[in-house]
Amino acid sequence: MMRPLICKDFARLSKFASVILSGDHADQREAGIDRAAGSGALNRTALLRKREFALAALAIALAFIILNLRAYDGFFQDDEIDTLSWSPSRHLSEYVIAFLKPTFDVSNFRPVGHIYYLLMGRAFGLDFPPYVTPLFVIHLLNAALLFLLLRRISIGQWAALAGTAFFTLSASAFDVYWKPMYVFDLLCATFALASMLLYTQRRWILSFVAFWCAYKAKEIAVTLPLVLLAYEYWLGNRRYRPLIPFFAVAASFGLQGILLNPNKDNEYTFRFTPAALLATAPFYAGRFLLIPFSGFALLALALLRDRRVWFGLITGGAFLFVLLFLPGRLFEAYAYLPLAGATIAMAASATHIRPVWAWAALALWMPWNIRDLHREARIKLALDDEAAAYVFQMQEWAARHPGTPGTLVYSGLPRGYHHWGVNGAWNIAHKTLGLSAYYVGWPEAAKAAASGPVTVGTWGWDGRTGRLVLHTQP
Repeated sequence: MMRPLICKDFARLSKFASVILSGDHADQREAGIDRAAGSGALNRTALLRKREFALAALAIALAFIILNLRAYDGFFQDDEIDTLSWSPSRHLSEYVIAFLKPTFDVSNFRPVGHIYYLLMGRAFGLDFPPYVTPLFVIHLLNAALLFLLLRRISIGQWAALAGTAFFTLSASAFDVYWKPMYVFDLLCATFALASMLLYTQRRWILSFVAFWCAYKAKEIAVTLPLVLLAYEYWLGNRRYRPLIPFFAVAASFGLQGILLNPNKDNEYTFRFTPAALLATAPFYAGRFLLIPFSGFALLALALLRDRRVWFGLITGGAFLFVLLFLPGRLFEAYAYLPLAGATIAMAASATHIRPVWAWAALALWMPWNIRDLHREARIKLALDDEAAAYVFQMQEWAARHPGTPGTLVYSGLPRGYHHWGVNGAWNIAHKTLGLSAYYVGWPEAAKAAASGPVTVGTWGWDGRTGRLVLHTQP
């Protein structure tokens, strides 16, 4: 069946060539019609492929939303309650000043992330569902930026989309789009990816501005210049002068962070020891494919003689570097930006095989990923139910007892809550700032009780329902 078609095409090509050489205008018109028909067929094929690609991208976004829809059933944890107790009351000028200051903030005030709480807190208070939508939107924006970056470094569109699908649907950093407290990590990734993309386009100034925003969202972005250096060396034109301001700012913030860090011996303290690496490296390696030590398998990709793979590995490693020396802060959301680097390495390696195999691997892994997502969702929502009961009962009591003593002495806490969450909830319930809440066994609690009336609170949870008993103690 193929031979007549081939002969027909060959005859048509010969006819077209003879027409051009002979100058026969009638035949030229006929040949032109044939060319137009062929061009139209190609255009229809290209349009069809674009539609298929757009539908695949839309399916990925919809799959993410459907898989994570129950995030809207959650509630605030202690970090979020604490931040909501003060962030919405700050003036916008404080955020602007903090954003422009070229100094390390010892209080960990991150204006690019905290402005989310300013806007959402003023608009929605403790109504949790509206807080989730921006998290989803930012995550999907990050996926789009990652896809554009993959295409920018010459990764085929279907391999790039497979990598983007992995990043979008992965539960490796589950908390980052379920908990508002990790909006800092989300926004840091947004501006870091934007900075990388803009740098590949030689838009130095915009790339630098994005880098500044990334740092002001989360300090992990301090290593971004190393990523840009790797790009310039392996994939760029080896023009290093534009990197000078990036490294100058990173060096300044890095030195300030080390010298001015007020955390001398707590969970925020850097531990440059082998023991720290033994704790952190397996944890983050296990977050990669949600399989213990799976992240170490990425190192084997370095054997591929592909500079794009090397660039991805350096990207993930650079953003992970600081975290490796913080054994007291092991949270899966912190793996979010390093996961983008790992995705670059995997997508680049997928160009060495047919894209269908990359999609097949993703399909085989997805049930495991969904299983882990559902497990974490159950745990998270159970904790949120208890937190919601605690906070709302405190608000109801405060509304019924205006003018009660401002200091709270409490016993019992919702699971996962810390003292700052109780302090934040107490201040929110009274619509004020500066009120204190002390655990009953602390010296400050005894001192407060001795100096005047206090409010005493006791929390109990039976696994289904909770009860907060509050009363005034003279």
